Amino acid sequence: MAAPQNSGYLQASDPTKPRSDAAVPFRDIIPSASHPRIAGIADHDARSWCESRRQIEAPAWLINRLEAKNLERPYKGFTTDGKVREGLYTYAEDEGAPTEAAAERTNDLLKILTEEQRKDVQRGDVTDDEIRLWSNPELYMNPGGLRLDECTPEIQAAIHAILKSSFSEQGYAKVLGCCLTNGFLGHLVNGKKVLNEHSYNFRLFGTPSFTSPWGYTFFGHHLCLAVVFSGKRMVIGPTFLGAEPDRIDEGPHKGLRLFRTEELESLKLMQGLPKELQDKATLSKGMDGKSLAADRWNPFDERHLGGARQDNRVLPYEGCPVSEFPAEQQQAIINLFLAFNEYYPETVLQHRLALFKKYLNETYFAWIGEFGDDDPYYYRIHSPVAFMELDFHCGIFLTNTSPARCHIHTINRLPNRGDYGRALIEQ
Repeated sequence: MAAPQNSGYLQASDPTKPRSDAAVPFRDIIPSASHPRIAGIADHDARSWCESRRQIEAPAWLINRLEAKNLERPYKGFTTDGKVREGLYTYAEDEGAPTEAAAERTNDLLKILTEEQRKDVQRGDVTDDEIRLWSNPELYMNPGGLRLDECTPEIQAAIHAILKSSFSEQGYAKVLGCCLTNGFLGHLVNGKKVLNEHSYNFRLFGTPSFTSPWGYTFFGHHLCLAVVFSGKRMVIGPTFLGAEPDRIDEGPHKGLRLFRTEELESLKLMQGLPKELQDKATLSKGMDGKSLAADRWNPFDERHLGGARQDNRVLPYEGCPVSEFPAEQQQAIINLFLAFNEYYPETVLQHRLALFKKYLNETYFAWIGEFGDDDPYYYRIHSPVAFMELDFHCGIFLTNTSPARCHIHTINRLPNRGDYGRALIEQ
């Protein structure tokens, strides 16, 4: 089935180019209660909302694409030419991963679950295809595991304790920020039973262990994490972190803003490149479906290519080799890598950073859009061992019909079978 041309929620009064002052004032583009994007949402929960979206052609297309029956098998890995490069990933025997703490917190969770809940949350081992069934829309089409907004506060707290034990302090703060911002969106559109800070599923793969591979996924609207442990080593990836809007401007979390570094440092980098390198990095000035090839754009992923159900995507390098950048911009690429990966505990992050630097001369930087202070844009950093994307989007709940800087998607993948800890397990 061909991709639809729009998200299916449009009406004639929706703004084609929202007012912009570096970050679009999202208060300008909050839908009315009768807008087709949100009409009736107050009367729905996540399950019934998904069923209601099946009645609209465009979201029905997306739901079908994301359903478990259409998961691409077998898993091969994200590559540039369809062939996995072997021997890229090297893991030290002890990288300082917080495996014991994460296992202990996971066992704490299992102790407070009913027998039925334990059966629901324990899915298979870490090489089971179900670990790949994450998705980022607010559409709950593949139930399974523990859905946090259907759990008690005690279970919710226990799951967050697992997340907190797995990540760096700043990394967990970003994860929590995504949850809180999702709850803020639910407040803005009066849809808290669909969009809230617990609109996420937790699934456990394998048995918590200090030695054998195990892991978990935590995923839902604008936040998807796949975490695998093996001894004192860990892999986080793929990940999807996003926000619509990108900040909270009222209430107890007023002032929270997500992805500031990923946004502003990338723009500074692009603006600081010599013109010939800017031109080389730019794939397209236009950002819409008319400017990009059919397989490079759809109304839900827009320009990003590494999202859900893209585990086996073949994507050649594009843009400008980072090896041609001046030293200052090469350092900016490294700083962006650190921002995208700040959820790793510090000792693990240093191992991931060393590997990224090892292949810096095989790394490419690509850009779509303009790069003025107020412009929306897309960029990608792609190497044999890293794939990072940031994309500004049209509204799904907000009403803008062209990309706006207040709706952000970020994606982080590990090409050549690094995703889901597969290269780690196979090493």
